[in-house]
Amino acid sequence: MKHGIASLTAYAYIRRFVRSPHAAMIGGLLYAFSGFQLFNIFFNHFQDVTAFFPLLLIAMEELVNQNRRGVFALSVALLAAINYFFFTGQVVFLVLYFIVRCFSKNFHASLKKFFLVLLEAVIGVMIACVILLPSALAILANNRVSEHLFGMDMVAYSDRTRIWRILLSLFLIPDVPARPNLFSSDFGKWASIGGYLPMFSMAGVLAFLKQRDGHWAKRITVICAVCACVPILNSAFYALNGSYYARWFYMPILILALMTAYSLDNRQIDWKYGFRICFIFFAAFAAISLLPTKEDDEIHWFSFAEYPFHFYLVLLICTAGLAVSIYLLRCRKKHKPFLKQAMALTTGFCVACTMAVVYFGAFEPFRARTYVDQAIDPEQEISLSVSEDNFFRIDISENCDNYPMLWKLPSMRTFHSVVPASIMDFYKELGITRDVASRADTSYYALRGLLSVEYYYQQQEIGKITADTPTCDLPGFVYDTTENGFYRFKNTAYVPMGFTFDYYLSKGMWDGTSTSYRTNLLMRALVLSNKQIEKYGSYMQPISNNNVQMTEEEYLQECSNRAASACDSFRYDSSGFTATISLESPNLVFFSVPYDEGWTATVNGKPADVEEVDNGFMAVAAEAGDNTIVFHYTTPGLHAGAALTAGGVVLFAAYMLICWKMGIRRKTERVCCADYPVSAEEEILPELTAPDDNTEAQTTTPAEDNTGTEETS
Repeated sequence: MKHGIASLTAYAYIRRFVRSPHAAMIGGLLYAFSGFQLFNIFFNHFQDVTAFFPLLLIAMEELVNQNRRGVFALSVALLAAINYFFFTGQVVFLVLYFIVRCFSKNFHASLKKFFLVLLEAVIGVMIACVILLPSALAILANNRVSEHLFGMDMVAYSDRTRIWRILLSLFLIPDVPARPNLFSSDFGKWASIGGYLPMFSMAGVLAFLKQRDGHWAKRITVICAVCACVPILNSAFYALNGSYYARWFYMPILILALMTAYSLDNRQIDWKYGFRICFIFFAAFAAISLLPTKEDDEIHWFSFAEYPFHFYLVLLICTAGLAVSIYLLRCRKKHKPFLKQAMALTTGFCVACTMAVVYFGAFEPFRARTYVDQAIDPEQEISLSVSEDNFFRIDISENCDNYPMLWKLPSMRTFHSVVPASIMDFYKELGITRDVASRADTSYYALRGLLSVEYYYQQQEIGKITADTPTCDLPGFVYDTTENGFYRFKNTAYVPMGFTFDYYLSKGMWDGTSTSYRTNLLMRALVLSNKQIEKYGSYMQPISNNNVQMTEEEYLQECSNRAASACDSFRYDSSGFTATISLESPNLVFFSVPYDEGWTATVNGKPADVEEVDNGFMAVAAEAGDNTIVFHYTTPGLHAGAALTAGGVVLFAAYMLICWKMGIRRKTERVCCADYPVSAEEEILPELTAPDDNTEAQTTTPAEDNTGTEETS
């Protein structure tokens, strides 16, 4: 459905610049099934953005050329609400697009129109603020946002394969995620590098670039090409972030699809140059794949590509696509109908290209069936479940990151890049890499106690059957049962949520402790800042240097001690959690919930300070005796965002009312801005050929298409 919507919106945009509806349909298909889309089919939420992005350009064209008010504001609001990450890049691209289009005769921009575009953009952003502002506040707190480029990294990529990979992705079906093929690299495996247009490759684009000098589409394509090759310019689409991504390529790809549709429909465009360059690149890539490699003093031939079979399959499909394209262009040259045939063949190649990526990139059929059975199929449900008053976490073996998410079980292992900054800080202090996923291996066994992990799922090796009792490398975990292709181990040293400590550790002492001791130490002492020690130091004893190191047996004893001090009850709901605990003396009650500014707490009905402890988690002070602790979460920026959204809606309504009162109407001129006189269609649509009272004949230039002024009553 998302690809269908992308095809439709791209068609609506491209239709403005080509005369044949069939050529525009082909362009829509090329955009919806481009290499970028194929690479990112794994990220299904990316398809939401690409499906609606053409609406932004359509709305801008409507506002500037047709004087259609309000549509651009609504489009901005929609795209800003769909995905804040992609919206930052869209802002940059729209600025470039507006500037480049201003030099085109069929774009009737003026200072007044510029301020109208700016006004509607501001209104659109305001309308989206109920989603956009909380998202922005959350992402700005993430440490990854603060990474920037400096020095030589600003002007040249350190990865010597990156430019080659970009070129390859334009001419051939892209590599699948995480598996760079011809130009293997350990960097940018998930960077979304893709730009191939099914069947036609870059042939139509190159033909357009050679023969349409000065065209706005050529100008913006050249600008985007430069941006793709210069790191600092590439990062401009992501607020100058230092991490490399090519997730803005879908925007210039829409222009490339437009160029191809234009080149198909305009008989004046000669494709020979484009075909020649494409075949040169195909031959070059094939030759590179034959280069010898050397490993352990042995020379290997035909192994330059990581996956030779897949590379040659891709090369074969792309070569066949160009051959079919040559046949179609010969039909056009002979004045034979070809666009309907081209549309059918394009559809077929879109399917073939998708299959080439999905079947290789996702799973082999057997692995796919195993994944469905273990993770998705409701008939293979895990027997465990959590409830509001029965909370625990699980852990799972590697390569199964988000299985627990599908099982609806809380897990300490997950692939999720947008998390509170406190999680990043916590793992960094332990010396564990935390970029897009939480993946603490079993050597950090003490985290299972700290994070209230009660079960561990270890995936069975396919085809391996053993009569021995399964074991795992986690102290305290014993074999429980086998289900759904996993061995399940139960934690005999399980510590429920919410517990206290007898010792505390100053931040200075923590910084001086070796990272190899830190994980275990967290089960013995609570890490506090100097200010917190002044406030709560009397509740606990300072830990001595002799107690920093800990054996597995001592760790298990500490788990027992923490469990003995744990909360009597723990309940959670959609707004927070409630715990009850009985204490012999005042103490800080620790909860392994990531600290965030949105948390507030009460103890026995009285407001309490939420303390950030252990470099990222929360604790609250409780008195001696029985205590009821309530934590409530309010999304930071939500109320302010809602207020801005309300203001934006009011402003939008006022703006539209003023336009209505002033009698401003949409222009009646034709929308089509095609700058060539006749379509390559065998039969020209009547509305594109027959002159009427308000328009010139079909041979009018773009500058003559939209020369009217605003209509007012």
